[in-house]
Amino acid sequence: MIYTAPDFPQRVEIELVSDCNLKCTYCPRHYVNELIGYMNIDLFKKIIDEAEPFPETIFVLHRRGESMLHPNFNDMLNYIAGKFKDVQMATNATVLNPDKFAAIVNGLDFLSFSIDVPERFNETRLPAKYHKIEAKILKFLEYNDGRVRTQVSMVKTPETTEEMCQEFIDIWEHKVDRVRIYEEHSTDGNFGSLVNPRKERKPCVMPIYEMLVYDNGIIARCNHDWDSDGMGNANINTLKEIWHSEKYKNLREEHRLQKLTDPVCSKCDSWYPEIGNQDTGSVVEK
Repeated sequence: MIYTAPDFPQRVEIELVSDCNLKCTYCPRHYVNELIGYMNIDLFKKIIDEAEPFPETIFVLHRRGESMLHPNFNDMLNYIAGKFKDVQMATNATVLNPDKFAAIVNGLDFLSFSIDVPERFNETRLPAKYHKIEAKILKFLEYNDGRVRTQVSMVKTPETTEEMCQEFIDIWEHKVDRVRIYEEHSTDGNFGSLVNPRKERKPCVMPIYEMLVYDNGIIARCNHDWDSDGMGNANINTLKEIWHSEKYKNLREEHRLQKLTDPVCSKCDSWYPEIGNQDTGSVVEK
């Protein structure tokens, strides 16, 4: 692999909301304080406007919180609609209501529901109740009628049996386009640490592929950079300026040479050896 960055990130994650209405037992939120933010809609529009000359960019509209909590959620989806190759989002579905359906179908190309098997859901995704969330998802799927690609995802923890994984697949594989089961990370407060650490380290593609903008405009290294000084600030500089900054160039060189001293990347087991493939967990697609 030639380890060089394009002129603009191929994928941009925007955290609409860092706040969340659930306290999932395996979520890294437990190790970070004051995750209660909501992105200013003017900052959101600034980011979209800067990226619009790059229509092949993939956008992801979530990260540490529940995006549908944003009071301007529908407006944000309508603003980004039709401007990029692919717009994706994940949700816990607790506030997935019919008043959001039209904006979701208009603005998103892919929607993932973060849930669990019925017998564990009420214990792991507190205080949500499985029967209520399942009903919300099924109601959206009926309205959607295949227009937005859909996924359900489940976190595999040491308590998750292979029978539970198969049960999850059996329940959902004919209702959605994709079923994902991925390994728990950050179990000990070390962000990006897997239950089963990988031994052979390879250059992670995230520094040459993706940019993540948190709700306050801070640019993170990737989705495992939960609480650091970041790579820049979208309130001050453009995304392209930050992407070509010395700090980014130095991080890429560390990955290319596999001489990692970066305080976030050097501790991470959850790196991506190639674009779109973390090489952990499992995926079932139609």
